[in-house]
Amino acid sequence: MEERPFGRTGKKVPLLGFGAQMITDRHGCTEAAALAMINYALDNGVRYFDTAWVYSEGQSERRLGKVATERRREMWIATKAWSREKNEARQQLEESLSRLRTDYVDEWRMHHVHSLEELERITAPGGALEAAVEARDQGLVRYISISGHSDPQVQIEALSRFPFDSVLCATSVLDHFILSFVEEFLPVAQAQGTAVVGMKVLGLGKLAHVYEQALRYAFGLPVATIIVGMESLDQLKKNLHVAQNHRPFTDGERLEFMKYVLPMVTPEGVPWKAEDWDDPVEWKRRNRR
Repeated sequence: MEERPFGRTGKKVPLLGFGAQMITDRHGCTEAAALAMINYALDNGVRYFDTAWVYSEGQSERRLGKVATERRREMWIATKAWSREKNEARQQLEESLSRLRTDYVDEWRMHHVHSLEELERITAPGGALEAAVEARDQGLVRYISISGHSDPQVQIEALSRFPFDSVLCATSVLDHFILSFVEEFLPVAQAQGTAVVGMKVLGLGKLAHVYEQALRYAFGLPVATIIVGMESLDQLKKNLHVAQNHRPFTDGERLEFMKYVLPMVTPEGVPWKAEDWDDPVEWKRRNRR
C-alpha cells in the first residue's frame, strides 16, 4: 500500500487507516470479530488506528489494546480526549493508556472542536492543550492533534494558535460543497506542514453503495491517510482492495462523481455540517472572529 509523509514529523503512514469506533458490541461487532479484523489489517499493511476515550465507553480502546499487547510496535495509535479542561483531559489520557495497554500513544487529539468558543477553552490557561503538551514532554504522547467535523475556520484558527502536528477533519465528497475543509483548510495545512487525516469518507454510510468512488475521491486529496470506520472483515477487505490498487480519478471521473452526489448534499444528508446534528434542518452558521 502507498505510504505518505505524515506532515513535518518525518514519519510515513499507509494510505488507508482503520477507524475503530465501530469494532464494538454497539455496532454488532463481537470481540472475536474485532480482534480478527485488527490482526488482518496489520497483516495487510494497515498500521494507523484511530479510536477515542468516548467510543462505546472505552470498549474500542480495550479491543485495540488486546492486540497492542502483542503487536504494539506495528501500530500507530491515535486516541482522543473529550474534555476541554486540563486535569480532566489528563485523567482521560491515563484511562486511554490503561485500556490500550501501552505506555504512550502516537497521537492524542482534542476531539470534535466545533466552535471558536470550544477552541478558546482548550487553548486557554488550564485548558486541555496544556495537558497535551505536558504529556508530550513526559513521553506519554508523541504528537498533538485536533479534530473538526463542521467548520474549517475553527481548525484554521487552531493552527494560528498552536503548531498542531495533525488535524483530523471531514473530507468526504459530500463535504466538498459546504464549509469545505478541502477548499479552505487543506491549503493552510499544507503550507504549515501539518498532517491531515481524512474522515467521514463514506458519509456515515450514505456512500456505502459507491464506496470505491468515495475512497478514490478521498485518496486523491493531499492528505496523509484516510480513516474509515469498519465493523466487519468483509468491509475491511473491500477497502483494502481499493487502497492497494489506488487509481486517481481523472478530471472527468471526479466531475461526474461530484454531480452524482450533489443531490445528497442537504443538512439531513450531511448532518455533521448542520446547526443541530440531531435535528439537521439548516446548515451550520459559520464561525467568525
